[in-house]
Amino acid sequence: MRTASLATVLLGAASTIQAQQAASPGYDCYPTCIPSTVPANETLSFGRHYAVLNLDMITALVSGVAPTPAGSKWIANTARWIDAVHAQSPPPLSIFTRIYFSNSHKPEIGPASPFAKVGSALGTASSNLTEVYPAFCVNETVGDVVLQKTRYYAGAGNGLEEILRAQQIDTVVMSGIRTSGVILSTAYRLFDLDYKVYVIANNTIETPSNSPDINTNILEGILPKLPVAVITLEQALAALNVSGPAIY
Repeated sequence: MRTASLATVLLGAASTIQAQQAASPGYDCYPTCIPSTVPANETLSFGRHYAVLNLDMITALVSGVAPTPAGSKWIANTARWIDAVHAQSPPPLSIFTRIYFSNSHKPEIGPASPFAKVGSALGTASSNLTEVYPAFCVNETVGDVVLQKTRYYAGAGNGLEEILRAQQIDTVVMSGIRTSGVILSTAYRLFDLDYKVYVIANNTIETPSNSPDINTNILEGILPKLPVAVITLEQALAALNVSGPAIY
């Protein structure tokens, strides 16, 4: 009986793995499938006035998750998305954020600053740890923008909001690390500023990467209540094909 029960369990596990592997390209359901808030039968478009936000993908943060299964899948998914965005003709506005300080004294944070507890280990713009992780292509030739920031919110202390206004952006599509930090903070702020906000579930990750419950609770519970649209990578890739041509 025990042998039969074990066989049943193993068969069930194998079926689950096969189902995950058979999912649409790019959506690996790791560690669990995050349901999209946009119905699968609904044609999704970002319009023409959209911007792609790639947030805090710096070596200091990414290298901590890169060796893990969740991290390697997140890197592959996000890199695929960035490459697909660059392949658009013309490509939309892409904005990357980096966390770094003006000099070694780190004047942007004082010893009593709450953010000092999470950001004080980072250095200046010249530090390799604050550079965009090599797997993610920044193409300034086609207009990619790289902004410094010194808090969770993607627009803290930089020209993000000014750029979005000047380029008449009405929709933002977000990827980044970490979900409970820059993704959540930026989603709230830009939602309040009347932008339509999309978060690509495959392209967000929590640190450490063995904290899937936090990631899932934010993507399934908190963001949809705003409401912010949480979508899958394959939905985002399909939307590129019917969006635009981007105005930038």
